Amino acid sequence: MQLVLRALLVLVLGLATLLHATRKGQTVSVKLGRGTGLKGRTVRLHLDPSVHVQIGGVSTSDIASMSLSPWTYRESFVPSRLPQKISQAQCLTSGCLSLQGGGEDAALEAKPIYYQGLVLHRVPRLGNRGGRKARKKYTFLLGTEMIAVGCTCVRPSVVQQ
Repeated sequence: MQLVLRALLVLVLGLATLLHATRKGQTVSVKLGRGTGLKGRTVRLHLDPSVHVQIGGVSTSDIASMSLSPWTYRESFVPSRLPQKISQAQCLTSGCLSLQGGGEDAALEAKPIYYQGLVLHRVPRLGNRGGRKARKKYTFLLGTEMIAVGCTCVRPSVVQQ
């Protein structure tokens, strides 16, 4: 159980650190949920601004345009989610491009490739300190989201009746 919890915390820490690398000295408290065996416990994450994502080689837009099932990205923006912006791939064709360059091949379909990514949802809560004016605080809930990261060619599934 500790190994699972430790792996979960490493993933959350990595996600949170990469998402907020530009904000200095920021900390986030994450409340653990069901399935961890530690429901309700809070873990404080200190975000390291020195961590940078390193992507090398061919750019994503080059891969998307060279594919037999090309795609483009559209951004989804949710202010209470971390990350607030997530780029989702959207297939540009319903079929796949022919290798001979003659348009779409109707025998194949372009389908999105999904990745289940970790996200944090910021939920407001009110805090009251000894009669002082109520201060808005937040709880961060760990969740997952299916993210379309690209498109691929597949054979259509045929169900015989």
